[in-house]
Amino acid sequence: MNALQPYYNGGIGSGSGSDFLYVLLPVLLSILFVAIITALIIGIVCYVFNAIGLYTMAKNRNLDHAWLAWIPIASSYLTGELINDDVSIGSMHIPYAKIFLPLSPFAFALIMSILGLIPVLGTVFIILISLALSFYQCTALFWLFSIYSKTHRVLFLVLSIIFPFMGPIFIFIIRNKEGYDERHPEPEEILEVNYDSKSIIALSLGIFSILTCIPYLGASAIIGGVGLIFAMIAMKEQKALGRPSGMALAGLICSIVGLALALLVLIACVACVGIGATGLFNGMFNNMSNGISNGTYY
Repeated sequence: MNALQPYYNGGIGSGSGSDFLYVLLPVLLSILFVAIITALIIGIVCYVFNAIGLYTMAKNRNLDHAWLAWIPIASSYLTGELINDDVSIGSMHIPYAKIFLPLSPFAFALIMSILGLIPVLGTVFIILISLALSFYQCTALFWLFSIYSKTHRVLFLVLSIIFPFMGPIFIFIIRNKEGYDERHPEPEEILEVNYDSKSIIALSLGIFSILTCIPYLGASAIIGGVGLIFAMIAMKEQKALGRPSGMALAGLICSIVGLALALLVLIACVACVGIGATGLFNGMFNNMSNGISNGTYY
């Protein structure tokens, strides 16, 4: 008996339904491929526009480490510096934007994983916290637009919310404008911080990288890498100022541990996939060999 006989004369894969599926599947895969490529291109363009915009703003303001604009997570820290470490909602001023902006998404992910274990009520809290976080980030973006383009700040913010890819484009457009913060007429005084924000971020990212090394492997490696960068910058700055660098050192150690764990988990995953693929191909080869020897494929 021919091994392919089941696929003919009313067997598997026959009939109008299966023929339609075989015709439709390549079309769907092609559409999916085009969508992924398009999203990837848009993401890269937005990343470049956002990085160039923040980098130029930071250079014009003579901020230290303007190159952080090119590093994910760290660019949010730079945004906090550009808005003078202050997210204002009405008359209420929320300080420490340099810490909250880069760390809040990871804190939310950690809280969400815990609240996800609570039925119903946990979902409600997740929705409320996500709305609050989105509002905070939109308010920070509003003040960035306000400092560099007060006339169009509302329009820029609304379009950025409706079409998220527009935000980086607007940042790129206003990058060379002179900034003025109506909340703080003398921004150079606001930039003098009395807390070690880089060390706090380094330690927090190091801890996050350790906690997420298994559930979020790729994110853990990125978080650990960024934490390592902040730790090295913080240690250098604290030593130059003659201040203790213990927190920065702790962030350095935690980031290295997080990176090492992420690497070990990645190696283990690759090994498991390799072993599984090897077993699968060996089984297929053995079945084919047995079929040939038994005359099944003839």
